[in-house]
Amino acid sequence: MPAAALTGRTDDLRSAVTAIRGSSHVAVMLLGDSGIGKSTLLEAVVAELQPEVTPVRIHGSPSLAMVPYGVLGPFIVGLPVQEATSQLAVLRTFWSHLEDERRATGRPLLLIVDDAHDLDEATAGILVELAAAGWAKLLVAAAARPGLPETLLQLWFEGIAVRLDLRPLTRQQTNEMLEHGLGPQVLPNVGEVLWEASAGNPLLLNGLIDDAKHDGTLLQRNGVWLLTQPLNSHGDRLTDVVRRQLLRRSPDERQALNLVALAEPVGRDLIESVVGEEAVGALIEHELIKVTPSARPELRLWHSVYGDTLRNLISPARSLQLRQSLLRLMDAEPTSAEGLLRQVSWSMDCGAEVDDRQLLRAAVLASRLYQDELARKAAGRVKDPELQMAARSVTARTYFNTSDYEAARDILEADFGKGHSVAVLLTGTLMWAAVQSALGNTPAVIMDRARALLVAGEQLAKTNPEDAESILAATRERYRTMRSMVLAMAGEYEADPAGPPLPAEDRPPANHLEAAFRLALESERLLVQGKSASAFAAASEALTAAGAGYDELYFLAEFLVVRAAAAIIHNGDWEAAETLLSGVGASSGPSLITFGGGVHAAHGIILLYQGRAAQSLNTLSGALESLRLADPQQLFALTASMAFAAAAEMGATDKAAVLLADYESAPRAVSRYLRTLSEMAVVYGKARLGNYPEAISELRQLGRPRGDGMTAGLEFDSLSFRLALGDRDAASRLLELEPELEGCRAAALCNYARAVRTDLAADHLEAAKSCEDAELWTFAALAYDAAANAYRAAGDTLRERMAISQRKRCPDRADSIPGKGTEVEADSLGLLTRRERDIVALAVRGLSDRQIAVELQVSIRTVEGHLYRSYAKLNVKGRDQLPGPAGSQ
Repeated sequence: MPAAALTGRTDDLRSAVTAIRGSSHVAVMLLGDSGIGKSTLLEAVVAELQPEVTPVRIHGSPSLAMVPYGVLGPFIVGLPVQEATSQLAVLRTFWSHLEDERRATGRPLLLIVDDAHDLDEATAGILVELAAAGWAKLLVAAAARPGLPETLLQLWFEGIAVRLDLRPLTRQQTNEMLEHGLGPQVLPNVGEVLWEASAGNPLLLNGLIDDAKHDGTLLQRNGVWLLTQPLNSHGDRLTDVVRRQLLRRSPDERQALNLVALAEPVGRDLIESVVGEEAVGALIEHELIKVTPSARPELRLWHSVYGDTLRNLISPARSLQLRQSLLRLMDAEPTSAEGLLRQVSWSMDCGAEVDDRQLLRAAVLASRLYQDELARKAAGRVKDPELQMAARSVTARTYFNTSDYEAARDILEADFGKGHSVAVLLTGTLMWAAVQSALGNTPAVIMDRARALLVAGEQLAKTNPEDAESILAATRERYRTMRSMVLAMAGEYEADPAGPPLPAEDRPPANHLEAAFRLALESERLLVQGKSASAFAAASEALTAAGAGYDELYFLAEFLVVRAAAAIIHNGDWEAAETLLSGVGASSGPSLITFGGGVHAAHGIILLYQGRAAQSLNTLSGALESLRLADPQQLFALTASMAFAAAAEMGATDKAAVLLADYESAPRAVSRYLRTLSEMAVVYGKARLGNYPEAISELRQLGRPRGDGMTAGLEFDSLSFRLALGDRDAASRLLELEPELEGCRAAALCNYARAVRTDLAADHLEAAKSCEDAELWTFAALAYDAAANAYRAAGDTLRERMAISQRKRCPDRADSIPGKGTEVEADSLGLLTRRERDIVALAVRGLSDRQIAVELQVSIRTVEGHLYRSYAKLNVKGRDQLPGPAGSQ
């Protein structure tokens, strides 16, 4: 049986097999929801026990649930008709058949009952009799609802049966299942999206995977599995699952399911007034629909992925008929955004007329949820000229979602600076500026073009003199907000002589957006100056200042997260970085598809800084494939440069060449800091590949682009790369910068630089421990190498070997769970006395206790005592853990 089929069920398998083999229990009961994997686990248990038992299969059937002994028909065919209802006669005949099978194999009987919830009570009674008498053991699988017949449950109540309730798969188990089925190169957001959509149900998960692979939503690109668009939940496999569910339902229940699918969330009272309380109650009991707690209870599908499939199975004519039956009972429009979106979508699907304002509201909602096709469809149906500009702005946003900036620009350019009212005039202007920035235009160029907005505002004010003041104030405020935004996106915290002046520091921001952009810009300035902790605080404050009211700039939160992530990664606080990124990772499925690549890129950069080049390359390669599809924060070039550096670090020349070509063909990062950082990574990678003598001078120039000391943060990044390349001159300069730098990464590397300058073994060891604490494993290894060299020069063989041993462990620690690395022996090379070092040195050479005693002319007990104390100081358990020959015996 494939390992993927039992993902997350190995403990259940072990428990079931142990119970069947033991003498304390006569039955094992597997219970769970439909599709949870009961039958799969049942078959795995049977496969495990096959050589030890005589398996006899019985299958429950809904059609025979009311027929006494109906499912036992194949075993009692010889029973006279007049005795067919006699329990004793049935038991005797059934047992005779079972006994024949047992004699043929010579092994004990195991009765395997699938779909036991469909057993009739009489059959259940027969099975209980056999099990209780010890004639056979039972392996039973049943749906949790309606559950097992009461007589079978009695075995559990009496303590002679084991009950295993199967739970949905966790996120981790879903990822493991994907790994088994697709391979290790699966983007993390794939698992997140599929787990969220399937709710951990293996049957639905497999259906979604198969359908997504079939229609190209889930595909493998350059060895990496990724999602190209939101999941299509009405593929063939999932449709088959839903059809089978519908076949088990009554006509009223099917109608209720259809209504909920078409109108969810919908009031429970509305559905019950159409189909009755009994049908709704049955669907709730079988967990096909659920009730959301509210003043007016609403119904939703239990599994949201059923929705598209159910709607796809309903003909337009039937859909229209159901809509009319429900509308007659509704006394108001849906109050929730989701309800409005569902109603408008339903109306369009069945050809009903929809008000233009409702269409526009639905288009905006759909674009926020990355339902781009629905957003364009709703926006395209808006007929009111006053609303069409806003509708076109929504359409442009859908193209921005997929990084088609040219298409978005063409739509927005046609409307920019036009409008007969201030509200229309300002529509789409922030998105226009964001698109211009994404296309690589400088803030000066963008704001020069944006003057058309001011001109249009002045013209509008002339034609509306009574509102002139408010019109001019609104357009000028929008212009200032746009300026703050493009400056923040570009990281241009200095005034450009050729462009517009920066906002005056003493003028308060006009609105929360301008406040957020100013803080983002301040974060970039602080980061470039080396104040990473302060930069992170400013970016975090910007996230708070932005609030939630930025409809047009739906990507604002992710933009600010990128700024915060840059600061905290520069700082080296990996735990805080993980907390920040996990907040983005907790987004809904469609958002993860759009922004997930940036999250993976950040994780990859952290791994590279930590010295985990192989893991970094794997993560960054996956991120690149995701960013090829959608890159709203323009992170592709940065990611490619870091992946190139990781490949070069590993000596993977062919892979590095491909990644360098990716970097060179990509538009550069919009932010000046990120753009410079990517250039540094490329220079470092070229140096790692060899024959690039200009590397040090280029890195020096990138770190001090203006030649002064106002870019300590950039210079720190440059010096980090230079130190990794072995440039000793970088150590002195880094120590000069130390007072200006913040963060644990800077502190650890300054300790490393101090050791490079003194070249003392003790300083190298201290630097190695500092780098280990900061999880900078490349520098820790370099420090241990330097310590070993220093001890070698001093003739201290024992400490040299211990330093080498610690250095060899660095890769293992780097590959361990971040923050959970192997504990370093505390001060292990400095705590031994001279006599202890002499004895350990001889033990390392492979001498026995007796030989050491002879060599040093001491007693064996003295040798044993010194070794015992040395083991404690070195945090080892015995000779086999000492470095060198003794440790290899």
